[in-house]
Amino acid sequence: MITIRYDSGDPQGDCTYEILFRDEMICKFRHHRPDGLYTCLKKAADAVELSEWADRVLMDDAKGG
Repeated sequence: MITIRYDSGDPQGDCTYEILFRDEMICKFRHHRPDGLYTCLKKAADAVELSEWADRVLMDDAKGG
């Protein structure tokens, strides 16, 4: 399971979020909350893609897990 979790910052402004894969933090990204959900998910996807964990997540999804 992949989770995007609030880490720190102004809940109505600039925030830092963690992306967890099976409860293990794989990367962080910054997001300006008023920019909306689409932008948040895009930044999350970009952060994972840039991290060393991208291959691990994709391989696990391919195995059905």
